[in-house]
Amino acid sequence: MAKVRSAKQLTFIYFSIVAFAIIMIHATVLDSTLESIEQLSIQNRLLLQKESIVEKSKLASQTRSFKIDEFTMGYMDRVTLPDLVDENIYLPIDEAVEIEQRNSLGTELFLMKLATSNKQTPFIYVVHSDPAFELGEEQIMWTQSWQSLTSLLLLLVALLVVMRISVRLTAPISIFAKEIARRSPDDTSDIELPAGIATKELLQLVDSYNKNQQQKNALIERERAFNRMASHELRTPLMVIQGATNLLSYSTEPEFIKKQQVRLQSAANEMNDFIDALLSLTKSEQDLALSQRLLDKDEIMVSVNAHSALLSTKPVVVNVVIKQTPLIIIPEVALKLLLGNLLKNAFACTESGEVKVVVDSNSIAVIDTGVGLYKKQRNDEGHGHGLGLLITRDICRKYNWQFELKNNQAGGCSAIIYL
Repeated sequence: MAKVRSAKQLTFIYFSIVAFAIIMIHATVLDSTLESIEQLSIQNRLLLQKESIVEKSKLASQTRSFKIDEFTMGYMDRVTLPDLVDENIYLPIDEAVEIEQRNSLGTELFLMKLATSNKQTPFIYVVHSDPAFELGEEQIMWTQSWQSLTSLLLLLVALLVVMRISVRLTAPISIFAKEIARRSPDDTSDIELPAGIATKELLQLVDSYNKNQQQKNALIERERAFNRMASHELRTPLMVIQGATNLLSYSTEPEFIKKQQVRLQSAANEMNDFIDALLSLTKSEQDLALSQRLLDKDEIMVSVNAHSALLSTKPVVVNVVIKQTPLIIIPEVALKLLLGNLLKNAFACTESGEVKVVVDSNSIAVIDTGVGLYKKQRNDEGHGHGLGLLITRDICRKYNWQFELKNNQAGGCSAIIYL
């Protein structure tokens, strides 16, 4: 795995970059400000002295250069400028320009081109140095150095505070990560909020992890129940196949053999339908290439007749009422398994009375007069309603149907599928 820096290291790096940038920007702005102040100060000073400079130039028409003051010299034309001045330098009128070279004292020089009304000498070139300002500039920079040192110390203090805050903020996340790493893969229990500062992001992280664990735990439980249900659903046809196979070895009568063959074929078809129904749950509707179809009474009667043996010794009447034929989108094998589970549950829990299948435009209801919900006779392996109801809920969820199981006021219960 690639080396990844800790939050503490990243905080130090980013803070250092920001602090360095602040110091550099501050120093650059200060230097630029001082340079601008010096240039403007000299420029304004020379502009204020412009008239006196022009008057002094009239007295130096022969020498072509003249002294204005101790730090300022005037020149009548560009040719007479000292060698320190680049002859190609651009000189705007009445604007001071800094010369890159310094004089013998190491002082910065400024050159300014002054316009005059004298036709013979239209321009006067003034070279000026200001050692007093440069001395003040050095003093300002020295003072600023101490201020920068103070700022640096404050930044170091701020860094320590930020690092401390970073550690306190990330400590719960580190504890959370270590707790996850310590857990075994089979541990799907929720994790408690780590000690420390509870941030919104940490709460979301822990909540998301716990929800994932709950989903994982629910999936494991569903898989276990699904395996129990598959075993339960396949055990009956397998027992029929095993019994019919054993019986075939005891008789050679054609009628007996034909009867056992019918039993074998029926059990094989039941297993095949169950497997097809399970496979349909793993495929998308596009893969199944389904289209709308009408649910007729014959399709319901197939499921009723398939499980009528459960009522062979009971005084129970089965009625199918079609109030309105609904349009459905579901494979026949899945619907057969769905109805079969509801009918088996109703038949098994009804000792006398009636089991009614009522079909409407938007619902299918199986209503019985049995023992009702939450009784001893209702197997509690599939969340209290029998193993077959687990796959019933899965099929309904697959095709966006709603499933409801409720007690009837007069006794028994109703299993309703809302289409």
